[in-house]
Amino acid sequence: MTDYEAYDKLFCSYPDVVTVKEVSKMLGLGIRNTYKLISDGKLHSLNCCKKILVTKVEIINYVLQCAQQEGQTEAI
Repeated sequence: MTDYEAYDKLFCSYPDVVTVKEVSKMLGLGIRNTYKLISDGKLHSLNCCKKILVTKVEIINYVLQCAQQEGQTEAI
């Protein structure tokens, strides 16, 4: 799947920039784990008007990266 295909298919019902609460729903994680991903630098965020926002592209890249790493560990 190319990046363009992933962007068209993954999370298409969400806006281009989402809140931490929306990120947790998208990834099926709790709020604490979502904040941990952001604080660990695994998801890059934007601070805007006292809100933490994450771009949908960043989330898609994270999901694709996790899938790729999972595929590499299965091959071993």
